[in-house]
Amino acid sequence: MLRSFKLKFFILATLAILLFAIITRVSVRNTSSIPLHELFYANFASFLELTVKDAQGNLSDHPSSPEKKDFSPQLPRVKQQLNNYFPQLNSEQIQVWLSDAGNDPQSENIKTAAWRKLNGTEQIPNVLMAEIKKDGQTLEVFKASLGHQSVYVSLPADVFQAQFLDIMDARESIVNSLWPLLVVYIFLCTWFLTSWVMRSLQNLENTFQKIELKEHGVRLSEKQFDREFENFIGYFNSLIRRLQLSYEQASRFSSDAAHELRTPLTVIRGNLKRLLNRAPDHSVEQIQLSMISDEVERLISITNKLVLLSQADGDNFNLALKEIKLFDSIAVIGEDLHTLAPHIQFEYALSPDIKLLADPSLFQQLLSNLVSNAIKYTPPQGSIQFKAKVFAGVVEFSLANTTYLSLEGLDDRVFQRFYRHLNDPSSHNQIPKGDGLGLSLCQEIAHAHGGTLTLKTGPENWVTFTATWKSA
Repeated sequence: MLRSFKLKFFILATLAILLFAIITRVSVRNTSSIPLHELFYANFASFLELTVKDAQGNLSDHPSSPEKKDFSPQLPRVKQQLNNYFPQLNSEQIQVWLSDAGNDPQSENIKTAAWRKLNGTEQIPNVLMAEIKKDGQTLEVFKASLGHQSVYVSLPADVFQAQFLDIMDARESIVNSLWPLLVVYIFLCTWFLTSWVMRSLQNLENTFQKIELKEHGVRLSEKQFDREFENFIGYFNSLIRRLQLSYEQASRFSSDAAHELRTPLTVIRGNLKRLLNRAPDHSVEQIQLSMISDEVERLISITNKLVLLSQADGDNFNLALKEIKLFDSIAVIGEDLHTLAPHIQFEYALSPDIKLLADPSLFQQLLSNLVSNAIKYTPPQGSIQFKAKVFAGVVEFSLANTTYLSLEGLDDRVFQRFYRHLNDPSSHNQIPKGDGLGLSLCQEIAHAHGGTLTLKTGPENWVTFTATWKSA
């Protein structure tokens, strides 16, 4: 499952987004503390300035100049407004006093304070701020100018930190509620990106499937694919050229060799027959010549099959299609089988009306190879069964036999040329001779007619070859 590109991409994208989310949450919490605190200070300073101006406007008329008006009566009003601004604080935590309070302890604490302007002081120019330590507690002190006086406000620094934490908690709550949407977003992005990336690979795969080694001059165009695939396409075209050259050389060799062997083998067979006729009956010479004759016949059979296979490789089967009655062909084979192998039970069940279109000689070659293969590997007192049926204009026939070979490892490799499955669990059976070309030729004949030939094993020790053919 981990071999899936889409799954890997989804995991990587998910981890990347999760890592980004974690880093941003940590960085925002650590880097936004000072800016947000400055914002809180500025907002409070603006509120303080407006509160002081409002209280100053409520002063009763005084015969003295406006700069010398007494602001002390308005301090309770200012403090009440500040209590409303910070309802979580009690009245003792908010201290408000004037600069001319004399020996007021509050004034003593701010004598050495480092006053500074707040960010955005162009909007609140009359308020300054300082941070002091008192009895192990950090206090934020604000100074608002008021004519010849100044109004001081002292607040615990924790109140602004609480505001910061409330904002962070609200932010995290919002982010946590968005996790399902984030997962959906990751999935959709992964699907879109992988589909976009895999589109080029899918086009490349579809092009690969259309390439046949039998076709000459087949090349992939580098302009059909993304620029990143140019080197790969060039390497693939070079590989295809080498493979086609090797395929052509191998096909030509097998075809030429088979044709060249036919004439000398025919001459050898003719001379062997004459020598056999001249040799004394039951003599050593006759036995030896007979053995040589059998091997020559085997070589002739191999060369004939190689010629047919070379024709199949080049799509040069010259099919002379005719209507064939399947029942008649099987009946003849059944009679021959009863004579040649009486120890094997041959059964066939098919309608006499089944007809198919095939080249008679090639179809007979296919049936002969399948039956001879079944005879070779069927034990004494074994069974061979032939069945056929017609559906949707297709004839499906099968040849099944019991076998003494092990079914383990018996698969489609039997259709490969020169491959023989000789896994015999019992050492009492003599392995029959064979060339490993019969089943390969049968499959090529079926494909040439537009049909198929497949292998199925079981149940128990049964082996079944099933072919599909065009009905007549």
